[in-house]
Amino acid sequence: MKSKWTGKIGNKAVKISLLVICVMVCLSSLAGAAQLSGIVFNENFQDQGINMKLQGMGLKTVFFFKAFVAGFYTNDMKQASLPAESSQRIEVEYFVNIPARKLSQFTVEQMKLNISPVEFGLIQKQIKLMAQYFVDLKPGDRFSLTYIPGTGTKFAHNGRLTGIIQGSLFARALFAVWIGQKPFDKQLKEQICGLEQRTTSPQKG
Repeated sequence: MKSKWTGKIGNKAVKISLLVICVMVCLSSLAGAAQLSGIVFNENFQDQGINMKLQGMGLKTVFFFKAFVAGFYTNDMKQASLPAESSQRIEVEYFVNIPARKLSQFTVEQMKLNISPVEFGLIQKQIKLMAQYFVDLKPGDRFSLTYIPGTGTKFAHNGRLTGIIQGSLFARALFAVWIGQKPFDKQLKEQICGLEQRTTSPQKG
């Protein structure tokens, strides 16, 4: 007959074993992932059989307040400025509320700076359509833009597809907002394109 003491030791051993398993599961889930300011991004993203690798991550702050963390993926960094030639993805997690209308207006203004007036005129239909695919964002939300040649640019909110817009010219203008010749934040561009050293170890946010 087992004593109460033996039973307590057995229960404690079970609890310790479960704790170890939980820790191992958590660590395994972080394998192949990168982290910045408490936000985790997978090192790879796959869509339609195309594997894109995380190039870098960047934290955007406004008046010392965290706004969002962004990550940039592509299957060919050498062709990143030419969406017609490469697949790419911008993934963003937000710390603040951003209305869809303001996000759309800001994006259009920045797109206009990165292409010629003639090119801007050619994508007016896509721009009007884009306004329907942005959503009101709140802290903890993720929004992504994924371009696949031959398919178009996919807009997604928390993993749910909100729409697809075809055209490589539109994609080039849209991604130029982040990684073009005139990005809205040059330092952020350098970070997400991996031009600044990044780490895959957890960082305090």
